[in-house]
Amino acid sequence: MVRLQKQLEQIREALFHTEDLTIRSFEVEGQMAKLVFLETLCDEEKLQISLFKQWFRAKSNQYPDLELDQLLTAVDIKEVTAVDEAVKELLKGKGIIGLDSGRVWFAFNAGMDTIRSIQEPVNELSIVGERAGFVESMTTNLHLLRSRVSTGEFRVRYCSLGRQSTHRVAVVWIEEIADKEIVEETYQRISRFTTNREVHPGRLQRQLMESKYSIFPQIFGTERIDATAGLLMQGRIAVICDQSSTCLIVPASLYTFMQSVDAYLLGKGIALLLHSLRAIGMFLSLYACALYIAIVTFHHEVLPAKMSISIKSSLENVPYPPFIEAILMIVIFQLIAEATIRLPSQLAQMTGVAGGIIISESLVKIGFVSNVYIVIIALSMIGNFMIPTFQMRIFAFAGQMLLVFGSAILGFYGIAFVTIALLIHFFTLEPFGVPYCMPIRSRAK
Repeated sequence: MVRLQKQLEQIREALFHTEDLTIRSFEVEGQMAKLVFLETLCDEEKLQISLFKQWFRAKSNQYPDLELDQLLTAVDIKEVTAVDEAVKELLKGKGIIGLDSGRVWFAFNAGMDTIRSIQEPVNELSIVGERAGFVESMTTNLHLLRSRVSTGEFRVRYCSLGRQSTHRVAVVWIEEIADKEIVEETYQRISRFTTNREVHPGRLQRQLMESKYSIFPQIFGTERIDATAGLLMQGRIAVICDQSSTCLIVPASLYTFMQSVDAYLLGKGIALLLHSLRAIGMFLSLYACALYIAIVTFHHEVLPAKMSISIKSSLENVPYPPFIEAILMIVIFQLIAEATIRLPSQLAQMTGVAGGIIISESLVKIGFVSNVYIVIIALSMIGNFMIPTFQMRIFAFAGQMLLVFGSAILGFYGIAFVTIALLIHFFTLEPFGVPYCMPIRSRAK
């Protein structure tokens, strides 16, 4: 009895005497036993099913030598010998039970089911394709993914991370398609990740990046099941964190971020047309503002005389250089875009349209910007929204700012210099040893 009480006191101290720690006493064959669980993480009904119903059934004289672990009907039963291991199991939503005379605690699953319904990801809508996305449960996500892929070569490897608490991460791949060296490198990078905070894909993503200071996105994140399954069949590796609906995909190339789910389901001709439109959108997002600044500031001769005079007349009332005008409007439109993301969907559309029109018209009337540049920045933002992934839109914004600065300093030469620098970095970037500039081909037959 003394030993059991000492261990219980150590558990209380490890959990800082939290009041949601519940301890229940009962007897098993004349010996005192203790059931310990956190009532905020455990389901009372599961506790009853896993332990007490079986215990009451076993109270008859037909089972005089029934062992403690035989009372448990839970599927996942684990023996725990150390107090720190017992605390980790409690924090996972498990109950632990032990006898006064024994040296082993038995941990069994009794966690609450707080999983939301499976829905289409709000940030990755598609016209065709499934209407199902990942949820905040690793087991459910793996079930959805395995059901979708449905092959015996589907492999899962778990990794436990964290110092004070243990969080599970699953590495998923198709055995005969994925490169084994990349699989092992992915697992090793994840294993080296140490943190005292929650393991979230956003933090794990930086650990997996090849070049941490690159403006190009290197880790593809998605919440769509069909997109993840399609990439797995191309030889990619998926990383799934518990308590998160975001799945990380490695290795990734530029083409991964420019594809949408529609491209997997439509014909090659339509997919090529959509890719061409997105490429045009990317070009407008990167170069529209920079070309405007370069032409207006340094290279009037490239425009017809009448157009050049018209643009110059629209700039007469603007009190500052085109570079300041461009930066001002880029910041304003980015603020509007960010506001529409955070607002409820009913207000977001009204805010985006009304805010863009009213602010733009007012700025033109008071002479803060020219009416020509309003058209340029609108084309740039439309091109940015044509990019299918949020990670690539962030790159487009960063690249746009670099090109704007280059064009303001040296005109076309500045644009060429920044473009060459980006292309050199683009062609030399090799996440997980795979060239970033080349699409990753599937080895599936």
